[in-house]
Amino acid sequence: MIRRSRQSAETYEFVSVDALWRGGIQKNTVADRLILMPRFATVLTFLLPLAIGNAQTKAPAGEITGVGNFSHIVADMDKSLTFYRDVLGLELVGPVRPFDSNPAIIKLINVPGAQSRYVTLRVPGSEMGVEIIDYIGIERQPAQPRFQDPGAANLIVRFRDLDPVVARLKNSGARILSAGGAPAAVRGSRIVFIQDSDGFVCELTAPAAPPAEGGSNVIGGGFEVTVNDLDKTLPYYRALGFDPIVPSQFNGDKLMMDTAGTPGAQFRQSRAVISGTSAFIGFIEFRGVERKPLQARVQDPGSPILQLYASDLNVLLPKLKTAGFALISEGGQPVEFGANARIVVVRDPNNLFLELIERRSSNKQQ
Repeated sequence: MIRRSRQSAETYEFVSVDALWRGGIQKNTVADRLILMPRFATVLTFLLPLAIGNAQTKAPAGEITGVGNFSHIVADMDKSLTFYRDVLGLELVGPVRPFDSNPAIIKLINVPGAQSRYVTLRVPGSEMGVEIIDYIGIERQPAQPRFQDPGAANLIVRFRDLDPVVARLKNSGARILSAGGAPAAVRGSRIVFIQDSDGFVCELTAPAAPPAEGGSNVIGGGFEVTVNDLDKTLPYYRALGFDPIVPSQFNGDKLMMDTAGTPGAQFRQSRAVISGTSAFIGFIEFRGVERKPLQARVQDPGSPILQLYASDLNVLLPKLKTAGFALISEGGQPVEFGANARIVVVRDPNNLFLELIERRSSNKQQ
């Protein structure tokens, strides 16, 4: 566990899942599979009438107590790491772990015979990290979702200056979704939507007038998932203790839809503060455009996983079963990671996987 002074602008806590499996927290080291928890974030998504960024105060912790990483299942670790580190500028936390078949992780995602490797990147200014995961030894099918497809996940990254990022994008092989292949000026921001090689959409934003230099060019991040039907999706997240706002009306603004790479579509959105944090999860629904719901498995490139911390899985899981979440982990039960944590993976109706982590009391965030 690594902590900076409470007087600093940001406080980070690194907890290694493999360290939990071995029975201890590693201090002042970066090892194995890391859960990254910075505490403050500022990020804007232009589609919402109100920004997806920080709430003014943290939502009270309940059965969910925090957020970890947005995990990307990828087809090529090296290619994805180069993109997120070198093109977008996210900060590498530790080295890529070699492939192994940790039995607890294999039970967690219920993929017998598989081996996995992973790496974590920090999103400066965000409570959420990004984790890149690759598998071998198991059959996989690329999902390649589009932004409008239910189950697609959207990483939002806010920059001081978008120009150097766009310059790197043009040589990266990423697909620029926005009309004209360039950022658009929307509501005082410059915004461009891109798609990585596995189909993950990234919404990249910056102020129209770049602020003064000062540290990383990345200054915030966020998470949004495309859903099939907001009215049917939000009750699932209420079962997690979230309090989503009333969905907006459908909006077909041409500039917005052309910038998002969904010309002719309409969209509506909701959001909820993640309990125990000031971070939002965004939900977006499209209509007027062809959509194909994601049917990917947890090992398939293009599948998203969002890590959330839970206070008591024995209390939470029965509620999620009743609400209709599918339990993915072996036997539908939490997996023990040594004496330090229990973790389970569930799936929402849109094919978003949630990794729910219950830490033992001695390892919970103070």
